[in-house]
Amino acid sequence: MPDMYDEESVDSRRDAAPQQVEFVLIAEAGILERQALLLCESIRRFGGALSSSAITVVSPRKSRRPSHATLKMLDRLQAEYLALEIDSACPDYGPSFKVHALAHVARRSGPPIMVQVDSDSLFVAEPNALSKIDWAAGRPVDVKGMCTTGPGDEFDEYWRALCAVAGVDYEQIPVIRTTVDRVRVRASYNGGLLAARRASGIFERAEEYFLRLVAADLRPWEGRDIAIRSGAEIVSKAGSAYWGTSQAAFSLASVRSGRRVEILSDAYNFPLHLLDEMTTPVPAPLAHIHYHWLASNGAGDASALFDARLRLSAEVRAWLRPRAPFSERQ
Repeated sequence: MPDMYDEESVDSRRDAAPQQVEFVLIAEAGILERQALLLCESIRRFGGALSSSAITVVSPRKSRRPSHATLKMLDRLQAEYLALEIDSACPDYGPSFKVHALAHVARRSGPPIMVQVDSDSLFVAEPNALSKIDWAAGRPVDVKGMCTTGPGDEFDEYWRALCAVAGVDYEQIPVIRTTVDRVRVRASYNGGLLAARRASGIFERAEEYFLRLVAADLRPWEGRDIAIRSGAEIVSKAGSAYWGTSQAAFSLASVRSGRRVEILSDAYNFPLHLLDEMTTPVPAPLAHIHYHWLASNGAGDASALFDARLRLSAEVRAWLRPRAPFSERQ
């Protein structure tokens, strides 16, 4: 990955103001470490007032540690590398490691606002809304998936079972509209970008609820033939059976807190992989793009990042060209 960011300017901004935000992401050997580096660099280059924010990069499994070269680059980007050995409640379900990692980081001291961001995403403009979070914030899920529209929905009993194991009142879950297929559902928020006040305890509570639903064997896609493609890999059948549960756990944790999740504008967590299915205009300017697999050489079409409909600045486009697509080893 080209080394073009201005290290000295980051130092000066960091010294100028106290940190309000901590970005937290996952890096593992292979595509995930390439994605993590791109994300960290995008924060430093395009984060504006948040460009000097704390970044914590978690490696959750000893068997999948990032390379020495990646660690050196993370150090240059002034990102803290945190090597853990997480015993996941459901290791086949990749997002489970994110749930556990966020809870671990939330228990440490740090800036008042934590922003969990998926490694297969990047910032293309200052995400100033993230420093103004009152309690928690996110975007609705892209499509209905395992959400419920209410009584009569095929997943409604599943959500009521989730509420029962979490001790949450089903009726207190707000109704929101999904971003792509525009369906009104009981709230579930896209895991690509979730923010919460550290004092809220939401990330720790989400882990607790996730542990409970796994213990109760609540798999929304059990017995269904679905194929899930994440930003890093094709998800196994065992992992796919739990798809969406990490987001559901966050939703229930937010309900239990007694405070509503703020809906970020559509400039955040833009679902690039569903660009052709969008029924609403592409926002301009975008702040954060969730590109999933579309920057991985041989796994997607990196030209999607340069689609004219995104209306990215010339600076962003010039920065991206030598960086995408990328391979596992570069």
